[in-house]
Amino acid sequence: MKIALFVFWGIVVFIACNNPTTNNKSTLSTESAGENEEVTIVLEKVLDSPARNSIKVNVDYDQYFKSPKKYLGFSLRPLLDAAWKTAAFDTTHAMVLFECKDGYNPIMDLSKIYGPAQGYIVFKDLDQPDTKNWPDSLSQHFSPYYLVWDKVKKEDKSFFWPYGLTTIRLIPEKEKYRLIQPDSSDAAYPGYITFRDNCMKCHSINKIGGSFGPEFNLPKNITEYRDEKQLIAFAKAPASFRYNSRMPAMTSLSDKEFENIILYLKYMKEHKRDH
Repeated sequence: MKIALFVFWGIVVFIACNNPTTNNKSTLSTESAGENEEVTIVLEKVLDSPARNSIKVNVDYDQYFKSPKKYLGFSLRPLLDAAWKTAAFDTTHAMVLFECKDGYNPIMDLSKIYGPAQGYIVFKDLDQPDTKNWPDSLSQHFSPYYLVWDKVKKEDKSFFWPYGLTTIRLIPEKEKYRLIQPDSSDAAYPGYITFRDNCMKCHSINKIGGSFGPEFNLPKNITEYRDEKQLIAFAKAPASFRYNSRMPAMTSLSDKEFENIILYLKYMKEHKRDH
């Protein structure tokens, strides 16, 4: 069962300070509540009157713009806190799915969001004039929201920066991912972890994951019609195979990690489930 969550941000006084997370507060109501249920947060219903209630966000290095940036937006943690507490959601091993309008759906462990880095849902680039939220060339892609992080090093690629963000889902790991997750003692498990953290933001398996790229298991598993060496070569350098490929080169993965992904995909070939 899924819970539709609505949050209404209270009126706050904007104060520029080093810890903006204390400046925005919220009250919540939910249609239903219960443990181990997926919680859905539709951002345009949640973040009402954004210009009035927003905070200033300073990002040391923005992974998209490749420079320091300043935005208007909202702190991610208080929003998630209100969501899981109101819904009596069990946060143990929970995951957060960020849904974007272009089908890009990155997934993170909830625990990572409560680490040293702070996440912010932003709606305006402060380098732009008052009449614009984003540069003209990016407005269609970046609205309604863009997820950014502070205290993340330039070389750290473990955090996602999705734009065109529309919805956030809190998901009990076993509730959804039992259809695609091997047992932790299985040889395919390391490949599942690598696939989940690097591939599922764009690709689905058993229809779970992103829709920016193709599905990998239904109706045919990708290893049933593509050679595994060619699959790895393509992932490392998509542009050498296909003109204007939308897929970025996966240069951060080792050969062993690619081999583990192939092993996982072969495992999933025997575990097709069209749910």
